[in-house]
Amino acid sequence: MTCCRYEDFQLLEELGHAESVDWDLGTCKRCGSFLLRQWSEHAPASIFVDRLTTEEGTAFRESRGRARIMLLKRWYADH
Repeated sequence: MTCCRYEDFQLLEELGHAESVDWDLGTCKRCGSFLLRQWSEHAPASIFVDRLTTEEGTAFRESRGRARIMLLKRWYADH
């Protein structure tokens, strides 16, 4: 069975809002991997969950303020 799906998401922290998207950092309830959830109130049926590397998850977890916004914008542009 596959893990790291929307249903497996466990919230760690709300990361904020960037690029008209709300971002949440979490982990997979099954395997513990970092997950990044993105959603928008403008498209409530479109919720995306991406698996992160340990380095990416740690970078989001440790980021604050403008540095966090820049990480989110970069992620949005790259994915």
